[in-house]
This record gives sequence, structure tokens and C-alpha cells, in this order.
Amino acid sequence: MSGNQTTAEEITQEVFLRLIHKPKKFDPAKGTLAGYLFGIARNVMRGQMATSFFDVPLEDAGPEDPALIAESDVLSELDRQERIELLHKSVLALPAAYREALVLCDLEEMSYPEAATVLECPAGTVASRLHRARAMLKARLQVVRCVR
Repeated sequence: MSGNQTTAEEITQEVFLRLIHKPKKFDPAKGTLAGYLFGIARNVMRGQMATSFFDVPLEDAGPEDPALIAESDVLSELDRQERIELLHKSVLALPAAYREALVLCDLEEMSYPEAATVLECPAGTVASRLHRARAMLKARLQVVRCVR
């Protein structure tokens, strides 16, 4: 969700610290532990995004030793990396509500009811957001000729 591995690691640490310091806030009657943790992560992420609006990400340096990549695979690896970067940027460009549904259902493989618990909305809303997110993502990738 953050688009930055370091930020994701910091948020993960914060989630578990909150669970350790206040374990009684988790109520199994309201949902699963995973849903509870994802909810905390979502709230921490929103707070982090609000405070780090002006942060500028650094570009990845790429492979440390280019000699490790076979010459015949250089172009295909470059094309693959460009497509992954384009997909990553396209997902991050989605509105937050759609991005959250896409990440939870497609990347984290949550069911609609599980994602609905995390997002605090009906499962039907999750389904419609996911449908719209996929359509928006496909349209964006078609514009840049990444998919047909």
C-alpha cells in the first residue's frame, strides 16, 4: 500500500507493537486476528501517508552485479522490470478505497467478507470496489500498452 518496503516494515513493526501493548483491544467476536491486524495496518498507513506527503522516494539502484544476469536475458529482464514498475505505479495511482480492496483481495488473497471486516464496509462494497479497481488498472495499463 505504501509503495516503499522500508515504510511497510516500519508499519508492520508498529502494528505488532500496538498488539503487544494493548492485546485486550482484540475481540475475536468482531473478526479474525488477521483482519484486526490489517485494520491497524490500514489506519497506521493512512496516518503515515498524511504525514509523509512531501517525501520523495529514491530510485532503486537495480542489480548490484550486472554480470550475474546472462546477456541473452538482459532485454527480457529489463522489459519485465519495466512492466513490474509500471504495474506498481499504476496500483499506487488508484484511489485509496479501490487500492485497498485490490491489495486485500488480490494480493493478500482475502475473501470479500474478510476484506469487508478490515475495511469496515459491506462485502458487496468490497466486490464493487474491486471490480472498479481492476477496470481502472486495466484501462491504465492499456493506455501505456502494457496489456491488450
